[in-house]
Amino acid sequence: MSLRGKAALLLCLLAGALYSGAEALRSVRPPANAQLPKELYERFAVRADAAEYVLRDSGKYVAVFEKASSREPLSVTGIELKCLRAADRAMVEAGIPVISRRELLLLLEDLGS
Repeated sequence: MSLRGKAALLLCLLAGALYSGAEALRSVRPPANAQLPKELYERFAVRADAAEYVLRDSGKYVAVFEKASSREPLSVTGIELKCLRAADRAMVEAGIPVISRRELLLLLEDLGS
């Protein structure tokens, strides 16, 4: 095989490897624009006025805020947003009002598993 043929074969193999790698990354990465599940979210949103806590994102993690208007979180969990299902991630980004400490612990357990 000539030098030109070897170079062409090498370029084809390189292009195939780059394409395969890009497709593998795309399949692992969650979709950027997750749809908010309206029916499920409405169940939480109607109780927003009575909420003791709000689950929202704080950088790359789920955080617990005292009220919807709070700027600083009470605590930041170890639950990464990128690890959540798309629907859960969308709800956390919108802010999940939580009525009680018991419900807060149940939701955090749900999100963490």
